[in-house]
Amino acid sequence: MASHTDPEPAPRFDGNASRRLIAFESVQLLPRDVRAPDTNFLDVLGSRRSGVGGPLGIDDLSALLWHSTALRSRTPGRFGVSAESRSSPSGGGLHPIKLLVLPLEDSIAGFYDDRQHGLGTVATAAIAMNRKSISTILGHSRGTTVQFAADRALLDACYDNASSILWRDAGALVATMCLVATALGIAACPVGRVGDDVVDATGVMEGFVGAGAVHFGGSIK
Repeated sequence: MASHTDPEPAPRFDGNASRRLIAFESVQLLPRDVRAPDTNFLDVLGSRRSGVGGPLGIDDLSALLWHSTALRSRTPGRFGVSAESRSSPSGGGLHPIKLLVLPLEDSIAGFYDDRQHGLGTVATAAIAMNRKSISTILGHSRGTTVQFAADRALLDACYDNASSILWRDAGALVATMCLVATALGIAACPVGRVGDDVVDATGVMEGFVGAGAVHFGGSIK
């Protein structure tokens, strides 16, 4: 984890960087009719609060993931991989963080595939581990956790001393998702964990690491 004593990150151009796609046995598509509330941004800032709620419906999940990660453009990047423009800022336009959706109830779970707007299946061990973690940290048994899984190998290929880049990206994404949740009327609460064990339990390829999590609950009435 990065700290204030870590060396400054520095771009490198000899790392043979590549974007690695997570392979799924199957992908369960999310609803395509994504709602977009007519909400004033300053009102969202003024009303954002951390909190937990009930189960997160599939339509709310679909809108949350879509608005938080929507790809606006992809252009040639300076590291040999494309630079992406999305809702949340990212160092070098790399966007190395994948979203792992883990409901506490029996509901759809998996890595979010933004290309298909669906969830790719993951090992059930990660779901069980997350339930135990959320019960311990938040004392809660409802809602859906979004665990961040960062492609550390991609960051290390593009930067020396990449830790602070990872955590800046994670912090920006936490803020973006919490603000989107507020606009959608969804409860959101950042979770006090890194989540390496949860990410490892999915069986994802080596080089992906935990980068924090946010827990979301059913619509605020």
